Amino acid sequence: MPCPLASIEEHELPAVEAVLAGTLALMTGYGQALQADLHPQQRLHMGMKIVQNLALLAEHPALSEAFQRIVLGLRARWRLMSECTEQALPCEAAEGSRWAAPAPRQLQ
Repeated sequence: MPCPLASIEEHELPAVEAVLAGTLALMTGYGQALQADLHPQQRLHMGMKIVQNLALLAEHPALSEAFQRIVLGLRARWRLMSECTEQALPCEAAEGSRWAAPAPRQLQ
């Protein structure tokens, strides 16, 4: 029997669920030790995108206030962790990556 979830594409999810799924995937990639060793700059960009996605989720009206508070706490932790990651990078890998990330857009 085929798995019913296997046929669901990301573009079929409601926006808030797509951002949540993408954020979880980024968190998984960020946590992979091999990723950190081979592509530190890419890992830094994933951390920044995680922070942006958590900001989007924290403002989404479909999520409960309690969930939004949890997401805001996670956002603060991920931002600190990403800043630490940036500081740990060799200068040439961190160049141009200061926290000049664009402001997150709003989810529909």
